[in-house]
Amino acid sequence: MKPLPVEGTYFVNTYVSSEKTAAGGPMGTAGVGLYRTEPRSASTLHVLEFDEVWHYYEGDPIALYEFHEDGTCRTVTLGSDFSAGQVMQHTIKAGVIQGGEVAPGGTWSLFACTMSPGFIGTCFRGVRRSELSGKYEGYEAIIQRMGVPDEHEINLPEGYQN
Repeated sequence: MKPLPVEGTYFVNTYVSSEKTAAGGPMGTAGVGLYRTEPRSASTLHVLEFDEVWHYYEGDPIALYEFHEDGTCRTVTLGSDFSAGQVMQHTIKAGVIQGGEVAPGGTWSLFACTMSPGFIGTCFRGVRRSELSGKYEGYEAIIQRMGVPDEHEINLPEGYQN
């Protein structure tokens, strides 16, 4: 595993479809990720052009943050404690700003993400703190911690493949 550019998650692709979409990208992709508190590994805020399905495997629960265009936001907790409202799988729809990290109090989380059509570098855009600042009441601290700093690049390197 290695940290993803812009986003920062420790991640490795485990599957890339050999079948291609009309645009030339893979029909599907899957990968495994690791969040840690030390050294820090988290998915900074970003938006994707395709739906992404998250799968919890083990470790501490994961806090997934969603920021919707209508001004609403929510936290979904991936984990195995169903009585606490945690879920093992969650889909974030295309166009929804998202981010994720080990839930408060935890130290590590192992998860997977699958996409169809598959992930390509051009379907990703990081979201800067300033883009969200003042728009999502109650999520200001998360935006400051998880948003891409204004001086940083928000696009993956040209031709990026994991």
